[in-house]
Amino acid sequence: MKSDDYSSFLDSWFSNIEKSGIDISGFPLDHLGYSVGSSEEYEETKKEFFKKKDKLASEIIFSGRRVAVIQLLKPLEYRDYHISAIELLEPKKGEKTFTGFEHAEFIISEPFEDVVKKYPKLPWDTNNINKPDFPRLKLVFDNEMELKFRHTPILKS
Repeated sequence: MKSDDYSSFLDSWFSNIEKSGIDISGFPLDHLGYSVGSSEEYEETKKEFFKKKDKLASEIIFSGRRVAVIQLLKPLEYRDYHISAIELLEPKKGEKTFTGFEHAEFIISEPFEDVVKKYPKLPWDTNNINKPDFPRLKLVFDNEMELKFRHTPILKS
């Protein structure tokens, strides 16, 4: 895993947020999402975390693929944020994907609908806001990077 790439990913990701006009001040940055191109690469990437003494916090099948939550021994630092988890995403069967960081998620306390109302001109993906497992609000930027909001930290899910 190219975990050193997280700074350049976050530089672009925060630039997208700034251009969109979303005020994220005060929201904790919960985790980063890292996607891989194959099931074999998923296994290899997971092993890399273990070599660094990071801990597998959970692993589930979600939307037909494995998703691992890795608790980092040494949190990633970016600006004033300390990111203590990586969500590792296996591709869905038949899905073409890339290897690298794809999203990051903030924790918010306000209802997802309030965020959508505050920024009505943005193309929000609201398909998962009422799901019983892992409800979230998503915005996909033009460069395919994703901004997600959730109510519960991933390490407590």
